[in-house]
Amino acid sequence: MISITGMLLLKLGSIRRAKFIPLLVLMLLGSLFCLPIAGFTAQDGPEVNELKQKATNAYIAGHYSEAEAVFLEIAEKHPDSEVRRYAVSMLGNIYEEHIVDLKKAIRWDREFLDKYADRGMVSNYRDKIAYLEKQKKQEQAFKTYNTVRFSNKGDAFIVRQFEELLKNYPDFTLRADVERELGYTYQRMEKDKESAQAFQALSRTEGNKLSPSDRVAYKAADRYWQMTTTWAWAAWTVLAILWVTVLLMKPWDQITWASIRKFLIWPFSWVLLTAAAMPTFYSFDQGGYLVFIHGATVYIFAGLNLTVLIWLLLLTRAKFWQTRPNALRWLSPVLTLIMTVTVLYLFILYQPVGPEITDIIAETFRSKLALM
Repeated sequence: MISITGMLLLKLGSIRRAKFIPLLVLMLLGSLFCLPIAGFTAQDGPEVNELKQKATNAYIAGHYSEAEAVFLEIAEKHPDSEVRRYAVSMLGNIYEEHIVDLKKAIRWDREFLDKYADRGMVSNYRDKIAYLEKQKKQEQAFKTYNTVRFSNKGDAFIVRQFEELLKNYPDFTLRADVERELGYTYQRMEKDKESAQAFQALSRTEGNKLSPSDRVAYKAADRYWQMTTTWAWAAWTVLAILWVTVLLMKPWDQITWASIRKFLIWPFSWVLLTAAAMPTFYSFDQGGYLVFIHGATVYIFAGLNLTVLIWLLLLTRAKFWQTRPNALRWLSPVLTLIMTVTVLYLFILYQPVGPEITDIIAETFRSKLALM
């Protein structure tokens, strides 16, 4: 009896649940239908999107005060807008880098950290706020530093302002960053001495712990500096010794019109050889090199080689060699090679990208020797 009653109750319950199934299905379909409407209502209206575009355009154009005003309008008048997250982030950036006001920068960065930062951004924003808190002690120096960095007024302006900044604030907390900027800026200006000195100062500030890229730049600047000072003076000394030695031999006493006419064959041949070789030079593909060698550079060097030929004429006509013909035969090629290399080195060195050209020549010779 009990079992029959229980079975009837279960049957009745299943019937009642069955009546609710269509209702549950209708409710589910209704909720799915309402989702797009809810998404649409959560989107920002055209007004706030126009403000975002206006502020972004002003920021890109460098009109930071205008961008600041529009982002503030979004942050204050549209508290529930999705765009506000972007506005708060940009306000922190503007107050840190452009309109330098560290108090406001920290305020907006902290608000972004508290309301909008994702899990992966929390650590970065905490470090950023701590960094800005540290700079508050030297806010004027920090303002000058960022003003120069984002000035877009050229390298000459950067080095002048940064040198003045280090002079006025020798204990600036970002001194290493300023010295690094100076090193790379002087390098772009092809002032290798000043670049090497800036990296030397950076090495002292950092405790001789330079980054790999800084070490490469320092090494290049120092080497180019040595090339234009120590090695340049050595080349000028060799050149002076060779000319003075020849002139002290009074070669003009042995020069005749016949010897001059005979000598003219050599420069004439040199000119013809250079003219014949120029099409080959123009056929080279220089796209893979870091510097471009103009045709005028080659013509000038060809002309300078004529001075080497004149020096050779004076050398061979010196009275000193009349009783030493074998010495002349053995020494003249060596001395001529030294004179030619010296003239070539000095000529290339004082080109706008001279040190880089010497690197290319050295690398070319090394690759040729490796293939031999």
